[in-house]
Amino acid sequence: MRLKEFLKDRLLFILWNALIAAFSAVLFFVVDAKVFFVLFVPCLYILGCAAVLAVEFIRKNSYYKKLYYNLDELDRKCLLSEIIEEPNFYEGKMLYDILKTSNKAMNDEIAGHSRSSAEYREYIEMWVHEVKTPIAGAKLIGENNGNDALLEALERIDKYVEQALFYSRSNTVEKDFIIRKTDLKEMVAATLRKNAKHIIGSKVNIELTDIDGMVYTDAKWVDFILWQLLDNAIKYESKNIKIYSEQNQNNITLFICDDGIGIQASELGRIFDKGFTGENGRRYAKSTGIGLYLCKKLCLKLGLNITVRSTQNEGTTFEIVFPKSEMHGI
Repeated sequence: MRLKEFLKDRLLFILWNALIAAFSAVLFFVVDAKVFFVLFVPCLYILGCAAVLAVEFIRKNSYYKKLYYNLDELDRKCLLSEIIEEPNFYEGKMLYDILKTSNKAMNDEIAGHSRSSAEYREYIEMWVHEVKTPIAGAKLIGENNGNDALLEALERIDKYVEQALFYSRSNTVEKDFIIRKTDLKEMVAATLRKNAKHIIGSKVNIELTDIDGMVYTDAKWVDFILWQLLDNAIKYESKNIKIYSEQNQNNITLFICDDGIGIQASELGRIFDKGFTGENGRRYAKSTGIGLYLCKKLCLKLGLNITVRSTQNEGTTFEIVFPKSEMHGI
C-alpha cells in the first residue's frame, strides 16, 4: 500500500475535515474569540484527524505488505487463503471472509472435477481390459486363417488401445510402478521380443551393441516408452536402428539411433508437446502427437531424462538417462 494512493482514497475524508477546521476558525473569529482559539482548536482538530489517518495507514499497510509477501513466496498462489491471517480492521475482515468463501467454492469444484476424472479414468481402464478380449479373439481367427493383413491391423489397434491405457494412467504413475534393479539389456531385448512380428514385417534391421549395466526403474513403463520410440523410427522410414548404451558415474544413457527422415530443426523443441505432429506428422496420417508426449511425461514421473537430436533426411537419436541408484528422486 502506497501512502499517496491511500491519501487519494481518503481524499473526501480529508477535504471534509479540512472544511470543518476552516469553518471552526471562521466561527471563532466571528464571535471575537481570542487568536489562540482561532488557531489552536482547528489545528488540534487537523492533527487529530491526521493521527487517525496515520494509525489506519500503518495498520493496513503492515497487513497488506505481509499479504503481498506471502503471495510472492507461494508457488501455488491459490493457497493464499489457507495461510492468510484474519485482520483487525473491518474492510480486511470482509476481504478475509470473501477469500475464504471463494477458496471453499474453488476446492469443492476441484474435488468434483477430480472425482469425475477418476471415474472417467476407471472407465477407460475397464474398457481397455474389456476390449482386449475381442481383439485377442480376432487375432486368433486371423492366425487360423493365415490373414496377415488382418493380424497387422489388429496389432495396430491393440497398440493404440494400450496407448489409451497408459495415457489414462499417466497422471497417477506413482500408484502403479515398482522401482526395481533391472538389467538394461534384458529390458530392451524383452521389448524387441514382444514386438518381433511387427519389426520383422517392417523389414527394419536393429543392431544391439554395448548395452550393459543395471538400472533402477519400472520395466513395464519403460517397455512402453521404448516401443513408442522404436515404432516412431519404423513409421518414419528407418531401415536401420542402432541401440547402445554409455556408462557414466551415476547413470547409464541409452541411445536409440535411426536413419529415418529426421526432424526439422525448428520442430525439435516441440516434439514432446501434446498433440504436436509437425511436418512429418502431416505427411504420415497415422501420427497422433500423443506417443512422444507420453514418453516425456512418463520419463519425468519415473525420474528419467529423455532428449533428442536429429538431422533432417539423415536420422534421429533419442537418449534416455537411467539412474544407477534407487535414490533418484521420484
